[in-house]
Amino acid sequence: MANQAEAELLRLEDERVRAMTTADAATLERLMSDDIVYTHSSGRLDTKKSFIASITSGTVKYRRVERKDMAVCLREGFAFLTGAVEIDVETGGRVLNLNLRFANVWERTAKGWQQIVWQSTPIAAPR
Repeated sequence: MANQAEAELLRLEDERVRAMTTADAATLERLMSDDIVYTHSSGRLDTKKSFIASITSGTVKYRRVERKDMAVCLREGFAFLTGAVEIDVETGGRVLNLNLRFANVWERTAKGWQQIVWQSTPIAAPR
């Protein structure tokens, strides 16, 4: 059963990333919890409403999101996804190429799995 839940979460995560890169507000609306805490690697915080608005308005354009080394850890009603991600995003007239580590929490709700926390931080350059 854990493998089935993990497969479902990975599918939903792919769906979420696709929605970010195609400005699919309806899918983001369905997959994100109303209570989400979305913390960007810059330290900027978004609510569900502000995150979706930034994408649909074109203020933020996710061009590429490529995850690596993703792991899923299931706990009673929650799933913790961790890994690394490369993101190409256009914001403020600039294109940023981000190399990040992330923690992504999903909660099992009456509506199905919904993302409730995103936290990312830059990966330090090797010494």
